[in-house]
Amino acid sequence: MEKVQAGRAEDSSPAVQEAQEAQKAKNMQETREAQVAPKLQSTRSPLAQPDQPELELVLVRHGYTQWNKEHRYLGRTDVPLAPGETERLQQLRTQVPLTGEFRRVYCSDLRRCRETLAALVPHLKPQAVYDARLREMDFGAWEGCTYEQLKDNPLYRSWIDNPEAATTPGGEAWAQFAARIDHFWTELQQEAEAPAVTRILLVTHGGVIRQLLARMIGGVTFYTAAAPAPGEVTVLRLRRDGGSWHMAAGNVDG
Repeated sequence: MEKVQAGRAEDSSPAVQEAQEAQKAKNMQETREAQVAPKLQSTRSPLAQPDQPELELVLVRHGYTQWNKEHRYLGRTDVPLAPGETERLQQLRTQVPLTGEFRRVYCSDLRRCRETLAALVPHLKPQAVYDARLREMDFGAWEGCTYEQLKDNPLYRSWIDNPEAATTPGGEAWAQFAARIDHFWTELQQEAEAPAVTRILLVTHGGVIRQLLARMIGGVTFYTAAAPAPGEVTVLRLRRDGGSWHMAAGNVDG
């Protein structure tokens, strides 16, 4: 009897009653959460957006040719890299943007770009797509000429002042040049719509890189865009949002 009475005395103490009430409250809370959780899951929108796709474009300018060193206009003319340039480019293989894997590799079909690709990233040659749309502008009759040779030509002066309004003799009109770059960029965007970070390598020419930069970066024009030095790299990081690609924060490296 004393044990029973002692037990009843302990059960009726304020401390025990407080503990029992706390346990009861905890049990009720767990029951509520179990009931509410399925409702919360069922109200999640089926239209919730996945992570925004990202695109990293690694833009490589071809190495020096002899004409580059002599400051001659070089567009469609298919000259090789300058003597010793392959060895110089091989020393640039350690550029960080050139490491890792690429989903796509595109290269101008002109020799100086093909040789640059082989010197910088030889393991990517089997993956490369050689595309004539990535060629430099065709300078027509002025191919191989220097500024000193052309500076007194009135048409040349007009072309320098406004290449959209004047065309080199036998060369490519500005509208044609811009249109083929835009066509390539449109197709590239379609290639890059996977819901993950995508890396794409382009080996091309200074004018093409400047036009791409002007196309992608607000407030930048062909005339203000800066192409990398021959054999070097510019990296663009883009994010797809609202059906179009926009520059990501902290973006241009080069």
